[in-house]
Amino acid sequence: MQERNKRATKAELEEDEFLEWVLRSIEYLKTHAQLIVGGVVGIVAVIAIVSFMQTQRGEASERAAALLFEATIADRSGQVDQVIRIGQQLVDTYAGTSAAAQGMVLLGNRYFTLGRYADAERLYHQYLDAHGDLDALTYAAVTGLAACREAKGDLEGAARDYVAYADNHPVSPPSALALMQAARCYAQLGDVVRRRETLERVTQQHSATPVAQRAREQLGMMM
Repeated sequence: MQERNKRATKAELEEDEFLEWVLRSIEYLKTHAQLIVGGVVGIVAVIAIVSFMQTQRGEASERAAALLFEATIADRSGQVDQVIRIGQQLVDTYAGTSAAAQGMVLLGNRYFTLGRYADAERLYHQYLDAHGDLDALTYAAVTGLAACREAKGDLEGAARDYVAYADNHPVSPPSALALMQAARCYAQLGDVVRRRETLERVTQQHSATPVAQRAREQLGMMM
């Protein structure tokens, strides 16, 4: 996951390469200004380009945040078409911003509720491949993929995904929730042994959480 967090988007790589070229140009102009007619003007122009690009990046983040706000309001108001339209615009136009990352999960969740599991899976994977750096969003994306499996009848695969999240994030509070989801899948599969093991894991690894109390209650009913 950490390696994936460091992965830059194509746009960021291209921008970084351009900025590197700009900085090399500045050094060249500083060194050879006396040999170049209008060298000082050239330096000013290059610096202006860098400043413009940095401003554009900030403005893009602000526009992306505004779209995320609109999509969230539309989602809470039940305006499905608006959520999809704004969310897709956010994801497509402002890739690389934190708002677009959140938009991927928001849009994925909306597609899931509509039964468009392939679209939901695509967005969850897109988030995890490009970001995966915010614990709550990572949980939402990973368990979103598991929920898609579950909705399509693959309870075994769903349980495996829930457990995998807990294995990869052992000290993360959402891990307890993921294990409870796995235990629920095992219950539906009629697998008493793995359900019990999973619930016991919750009580042992997350003993101080309210989720552990729920796990203890379910274990008590299994006796």
